[in-house]
Amino acid sequence: MTTTSMHFTCPRCHGSQYRTSPFDMTESNPYGAKCIFCKSAMMARTVVYTPDVHADKRLVGAR
Repeated sequence: MTTTSMHFTCPRCHGSQYRTSPFDMTESNPYGAKCIFCKSAMMARTVVYTPDVHADKRLVGAR
């Protein structure tokens, strides 16, 4: 099972706390996310988590 999530980072102060507003939505900021510290538009990146299929095999016999 693969999980996908969005992470927002401020390009100016590198903060990760933000607020969203429909009034801040633009073509370059489609989520309307702004940094709570410096009010810059946040940069979004998608993170895909995939399970480690070999994790169970490594744990077998490990003590």
